[in-house]
Amino acid sequence: MYKKIILGIGLLFFIGCNQGSNDEYSYIPKDINQTIAIRFLNKATFGATPESIKELQTEGIVNWVNNQLNMSADDNIYLIKMMIVAKQATPDVFPNTIEEYLDPNNDIVFNKSTASFQSPRFRMTSWFDVALNSPKQLRYKTAYALSQIIVESDFEPMFTRRAEALANYFDILSKDAFGSYEKLLDDISFSSGMGLFLTYNGNKKVYLNDANVSVYPDENYAREIMQLFSIGLNQLNIDGTPKKDKNGNLIPTYTQTDVNEIARVFTGWDLRSNNQYGAVGFTRGDFTHNLEFTAEYHDFGEKYVLGEKIPANLSGANDIKKVISIIMKQPSVAPYISKNLIMRLTKSNPSPSYVQRVATVFRDTNGNLKEVVKAIFLDPEFWNDLKQDRLEKFKEPIIAYTQFLREFKASKMDYFFCFDTPDENASNCQKVTNNYLFNDTRDYLNQGPGLAPNVFNFYDNEYIPNDPYFKANKLVAPELQIQTDSMLINYSNNYYSTLLRREKNFILAQTYTIDDEDVTFDNINDFIINSPKLDWRAIWVYYRGDDKYLLDMTDEYNVIKKAAGGSFDNIKYYKDDNESILDTKISMALVNHLDYKLLGNRLSDDEKTQIVDTIVKSGIITNDSSHKAQVYQHLILPMVRYILTSDKYMTE
Repeated sequence: MYKKIILGIGLLFFIGCNQGSNDEYSYIPKDINQTIAIRFLNKATFGATPESIKELQTEGIVNWVNNQLNMSADDNIYLIKMMIVAKQATPDVFPNTIEEYLDPNNDIVFNKSTASFQSPRFRMTSWFDVALNSPKQLRYKTAYALSQIIVESDFEPMFTRRAEALANYFDILSKDAFGSYEKLLDDISFSSGMGLFLTYNGNKKVYLNDANVSVYPDENYAREIMQLFSIGLNQLNIDGTPKKDKNGNLIPTYTQTDVNEIARVFTGWDLRSNNQYGAVGFTRGDFTHNLEFTAEYHDFGEKYVLGEKIPANLSGANDIKKVISIIMKQPSVAPYISKNLIMRLTKSNPSPSYVQRVATVFRDTNGNLKEVVKAIFLDPEFWNDLKQDRLEKFKEPIIAYTQFLREFKASKMDYFFCFDTPDENASNCQKVTNNYLFNDTRDYLNQGPGLAPNVFNFYDNEYIPNDPYFKANKLVAPELQIQTDSMLINYSNNYYSTLLRREKNFILAQTYTIDDEDVTFDNINDFIINSPKLDWRAIWVYYRGDDKYLLDMTDEYNVIKKAAGGSFDNIKYYKDDNESILDTKISMALVNHLDYKLLGNRLSDDEKTQIVDTIVKSGIITNDSSHKAQVYQHLILPMVRYILTSDKYMTE
């Protein structure tokens, strides 16, 4: 597995470099080759595509970044896409219009009466739809990075049936991804999902319970908004290194008293459309709109936070905005958030100077994330690494997966069946049109958007792999913490099953049996409508636990066809020690193509030869079925899978 390969050799390219330039962006090449284009886009987007590479090379790096930063957010894009698939798949459960569900001025609440068990699928589908198709890639990639700093997840049990809270959460992140960080904290703090996730929903000012015992406000969010979402545990210098007192000790950023005082701020807030203050249940409240304020339960008293006074008798909303403004004044916010964003977007081990440059932008612009993201992607250290082909971080499994889907044009299906096993006419199954369906990704990726196991995200930023090189150089590799041996096996197996079942050319090249007669299909829709009558190869079309999308490897077929002289029938094999061996010339043409397309020509000649030698000996081309199907199953599929699980693909 790639992890063991990399850990064995050590990563010299992880060491930060102190690079600078007096001429603005003179260090960024004007002519962008395939290698740099792919590496840059795989960080700035959910995966490089031929179209995005051409766009980048035409516009140039700085113009491309500026153009992306100037694209406005799409209002409620995650919620709307979730509602579309929910209404198609289960129209009886969701009879109202999307406009009615989004309107905060009526009593129509999405998913309240049913709390659909299918809602996580609908929500996951909306996330993938945006990641795969939106032209505003940098905004949504930044929103995903922010979701690993300001964490909200289905660790909250309510979200396992009210997943619309997570769709709304990603809408907030994407809306504010290029705005001010203070506004983002404001918006998250008023959101129903965060109120539930970090348990200040239903918070009350101190009171005596029936046993005459004082009950104090919940401190969960009061602590995490400082520790995880803004200033961290210990004070930082502008370059992200820890400050120390005269005795060499770390200096805490806040005290327990600060937590107590902030907890008083977050009192009096509850879900809309909840008939009992603070009550939580699957069929209670509105998870798609902001919390509503109940003055009876709010503490209007004077408060002291981080050395600053919050005056008495502010409104509930102004109390929250005031405490966030106080937090934003703390010097540690800029380096803490800047380093976190760098680590999620570009580099696991940035030098202090890289952090300082970005943090200075954060500080000087009062947390303007548009300027911060621009500074991250146009920094000289980042570009020095790219130009010298230094690898900077391990890919997150979910990002490797979205890159695969974008690279092979994962498309929506004209229709599919949802959700029960249909009869032969699919009469007992709802038809969904022009959409995807995506399920929980944790079984094969150990992560997924909005699926962190707790508020501390999927992995620890300080995680150092159990490897002598990493330990000796104190290099972190957070993404490796979730890439266990079992995850890597499941990751590879998922690619195999996905490639085997969802590539549209392969589907149409195969022969199936209906009523003891062999049949083939001329188009995908005929295959779909007949899927209930077919064998295991078609179950994914209507089984709700399977994802619904189609892959397109026409480019790969054409490369092989051209190398074979224009016809798949020209492909031969020869016998050697009873092994069937494919033509190495054809195999090498494919590996050269995939190296260019997926890696930007980063494979060495020896690595290409190793791949070809491994793949061709496993391939058997026979005359018993379509040559085209055999070419896919025994050449394209294993070679693509080999590269997708390689060290070159799984590092950035």
